[in-house]
This record gives sequence, structure tokens and C-alpha cells, in this order.
Amino acid sequence: MKSKRLASSIVALSFVAAMGFGYSWFVRKRPTASPIGATTPSASVSAKAEAPTMTLSKDVCEKAADRCACAADHGAQLLGASFAERALQLTSRAAASCTGSAFLAVRAEALAAVERAEEASKVATVVLQSDPQNRFARRALAIVAMQSKDFGTSDIAFAKLLEEDPKDMDSLFYEALSQRKRDHYNRAREGFLHVLRLNAQHIDARYNLVTLTAAAGAAQEAEHDYQELLQIAPVGDARLVAARAALNHSGSAAPTELPIVHRASSAASVAPSP
Repeated sequence: MKSKRLASSIVALSFVAAMGFGYSWFVRKRPTASPIGATTPSASVSAKAEAPTMTLSKDVCEKAADRCACAADHGAQLLGASFAERALQLTSRAAASCTGSAFLAVRAEALAAVERAEEASKVATVVLQSDPQNRFARRALAIVAMQSKDFGTSDIAFAKLLEEDPKDMDSLFYEALSQRKRDHYNRAREGFLHVLRLNAQHIDARYNLVTLTAAAGAAQEAEHDYQELLQIAPVGDARLVAARAALNHSGSAAPTELPIVHRASSAASVAPSP
């Protein structure tokens, strides 16, 4: 009798554990609102999803027939999902023989996104010599220009990219970030909201809304966006830590700078523009 009760208990515990694991997996891998629009680096990533389910503890393209193409494709998906550091990590692990424009263009944007401007410019320039319409390379140069506060150049470049593809998520995001860097609160906020209307899963846009509105003293809106960010950012993501810090220092108590990640400008106190 005891053995039967023990067996029943073990089965029950196993079932609970399995259900707990299933729930945990679902929370971490929440379905995306829209698919990734581009599967090849030569096209614009127009609709984004969260990071592809891949482990980067090893070369995910190790067994691919074309490792360079694999790295380019996966890197493009990671960029589209707001994981530029992972895209750079993936392309950095590729073989030295990966010199095609598709691969290099993805690497150029990843370098630009993490503010390695000189390297990004060099790689993007090489790509554009043979592929002058490559969107990743052109966007990389626009990002570099924005980061150096050459807004005239970046505005023209982003406008051209968006004229060609009004739903180019990366260009829309960086256009909004450019407004934030100029302390144009209303235009930056509307830009990030525009990105999120097209794709509610865009982590960088949601993160920037948290820090932007928190710095402006809009605590209730910032808290709402933080709760939304919790639903889409991976557990332990640096943007969650930085966003929480922004909320803790919202309004007049905001410090000069807050912890930032690659796509967030300084969260200095921002006054709404007229």
C-alpha cells in the first residue's frame, strides 16, 4: 500500500514539475505579433519578432552547408529582434572567408548599433562599393552619422530608406532615436509609438519609451511601458535593469545619466518640446 501511495505521489510531482516547466518556457518564448519580414540580409527587416530561438554558446551555423549565408541570415534576424550584440557575436564567430556583401552588411549594422563607428563605417563602405543599394550597409552609415550628431546626413539617409520601405522597422526606430538625441520629446515619443504600433514586440522601442517618459516625469506612462517591456524582454536583459533604474529616478530626481545599453541615449531629464 505504501509503495502504491509513493508511486502516486511521484507521478503527481512529476506532472506538476512538467506543468511548471511548460509555463516557464511559454513565458520566455511568448509568441510574436508578427513574423520576421526579411529572411535575407539584402532586404529590409520590415516586421520584427523576438530573438530567434537559438543558443549562442556555440556556432549555430557550424553544420550549415553555407556557414557565411547562415550567419548573415541569423544575424539579420537578431538585428530585427533588437539583439545587436548577439548579431555581432554571431558574425564575429564566422570564418575569415565570409567576405560576401550580405554577410558584411549585417556585420556593419551590428557594429554601428553597438557604437563601434569606425569599424562599421569601414565595413559598410566596402559593401557599398559592390552593392550600392544594400539597406543594411546604408543604414549602418546613417546610424554612425546619427551617433556623431551629423543629423543632416542621418535624416536624409533614413528618409530615403523609409521612402523605399515605409515599414522598415530599423530605420523607423533610429529615426525616433535621432529625435531623442536632439531632445525632441514629442517627436521621439511618437516615433517609438509608431514602431510599436507596427510591432508591439520591439524591445528597443519599448525600452526607450520607458526611459524617455520616466526622465520627463510621466511616471504612470513609464510604469505602463515598463510592464509591457517585462512581457517581451528576456529574463535578465540589461534593458530591464536600466529601465527599472530610470523609473526609480523619474522626474525631478533624475540623475544626469542612467545605465544605458547600445540603443538608448542618455536618459537625462527631458522637457517636452512645445
